[in-house]
Amino acid sequence: MARAMLAAYVSGHGFGHSTRTAEILRALRERAPSLAITVCTSAPAFLFESVVAAPLAVRRVEGDVGLVQKDALVIDEEGTAAAWRAFESGWAERVATEAAWLREAGVRLVVGDIPPLAFAAAGKAGLRSVAIGNFSWDWIYGHLAPRVPALAEAAARAGEAYGLAERLLRLPFAGDLSVFRRIEDVPLVARRPTVGKAEARRRLGVDGRPLVLLSFGGVGVPGLRLAAYGALEGCRFLLTGPAGAGPTPANLARVDGGALAAAGLEYPDLVGAADVVVTKPGYGIVTDCIGAGTRLVYTDRGDFPEYPIMVAEMPRYVPAVFATNEDVREGRIGPALDSVRAMPFPDSPRTDGAAVAADKLLAML
Repeated sequence: MARAMLAAYVSGHGFGHSTRTAEILRALRERAPSLAITVCTSAPAFLFESVVAAPLAVRRVEGDVGLVQKDALVIDEEGTAAAWRAFESGWAERVATEAAWLREAGVRLVVGDIPPLAFAAAGKAGLRSVAIGNFSWDWIYGHLAPRVPALAEAAARAGEAYGLAERLLRLPFAGDLSVFRRIEDVPLVARRPTVGKAEARRRLGVDGRPLVLLSFGGVGVPGLRLAAYGALEGCRFLLTGPAGAGPTPANLARVDGGALAAAGLEYPDLVGAADVVVTKPGYGIVTDCIGAGTRLVYTDRGDFPEYPIMVAEMPRYVPAVFATNEDVREGRIGPALDSVRAMPFPDSPRTDGAAVAADKLLAML
């Protein structure tokens, strides 16, 4: 068996955890070309295999339950509690299985973004572990627990596991991470486009109208009324995720991973091609916009405690304007698009967090 000197456990909740961890591992690979790395995650393997050079392995591991979503904008709180209860019922066995694998594989350091299982397993195996993130599940579940009491137990379990981590590398847009014993701040981890805006637009076959990307992840917004976007004839729209409701207007096209690959583009190139991204604010898409220099129209994402922090901090990094869920679903975003396109960009922030984090991990190794 190849010896996995570093094991990275990554939450499958959304793609932001995966994309930023992949960027850190890419930077680590540049510094340590022969370091054996194994990613343990329920997220799609291509998010890592397309970024991090060999030697790399990806194991299918469910490290947490995250939040269950009804769609991209609505949290299923009771569904989250049910998923947690099912996960918790096998907790001791999960920890033992992962600890045994860590010992057998010869792992020297465990990194987690930011599933509690990573730190519980590392602790049981007698290994050092380091967390990376801008929020933790004890904080998220503790916030929801007054309405869903079962999540108080989930918060306690997560906090117990996080207490075993040697340190946390804290990213910007951070929530309450006081559960960690030692905290070190790192700059933004942000992806950047691989090709220029004009070239990306040429490969996508879009015309000279302002290009707006509707980005709502793999869940999408099923109630999105596509025909209403046809009334915004001055803009060209690209939609990722499920296609929404009703006929597709001539000024809107759906773009999936296959279409991007055929054009020789990656998701940051799609963000970079756009003049404005319409989305719910999460670390991954917001930092993609920052890295690409693309303006942002954002909408509410339910009672997720990261949301008000993102809203408060985003204007420091990127022009951002709010639109209600209803306005997004009904295509009434013309005023928001006009407003954000008139806003200047703030000063460029540091976006070398991947390099900073990689140097810290290498020092620990």
